[in-house]
Amino acid sequence: MTQYVEMSQVYDQLTQDQPYDKWFEIVQHYSQNFNHKPNILDLGCGTGSLTAQLSTIGSVTGMDLSSDMLAIAANKSNQVSWLEGDMTDFSFNNEFDVITIFCDSLNYLPDIEDVNKTFINVFNHLSENGVFIFDVHTIYKMSTLFHNQCYIDENESTFLAWEAIQGDEPFSVYHEMSFFIEDNNGTYQRFNESHYQRTFEKETYINMLNQIGFKNIETFIDFNRNNHDDHGERLFFVAFK
Repeated sequence: MTQYVEMSQVYDQLTQDQPYDKWFEIVQHYSQNFNHKPNILDLGCGTGSLTAQLSTIGSVTGMDLSSDMLAIAANKSNQVSWLEGDMTDFSFNNEFDVITIFCDSLNYLPDIEDVNKTFINVFNHLSENGVFIFDVHTIYKMSTLFHNQCYIDENESTFLAWEAIQGDEPFSVYHEMSFFIEDNNGTYQRFNESHYQRTFEKETYINMLNQIGFKNIETFIDFNRNNHDDHGERLFFVAFK
């Protein structure tokens, strides 16, 4: 999994239009099931923009593989326990009522065995009747928006040229990105990032969750719990212990 060394410097600028409020509302909705403030674990928390907001719902731990991302996250909230760790292999002494993996972080695990390990870790750290919420890229998105497409993103100080190249494995994509960042003297520094993501069929995820012991699995599309259109971009799963 890429650790975003240089990208951490510009990540917040490039994701400032992400609908963090909608992810927040989803967690808030499912947290109503508890008669106490829930203990929340946010895996793949990145720079913590969403994680910091979740601290208004309950007690929050944010974990990410990138120390560079976490260094930025730590400046956003002192109400969150920030931890460096791998979602495929972690162990805590305490349980959590809500565990989340958002912003397609799970898609950075191209090996289905690592996805399964992550699901097992989550199950083992959930409290009784705890809830696991995550999202992934849809098959439709992989086949269209991420199928050999080019994109440009820019703001006042950063320019991004991004190429989404179909991967060798089914439903996979290489993100080849070139960043140009303006210095104080008006010159631009360039750095490149290469990321690889893969998703799986909805039934594949559901079968894994069922085999591990999750129950009452719900799915929906693009933040709308009533949307089940296969032509959406982001597929959400909600699974209970």
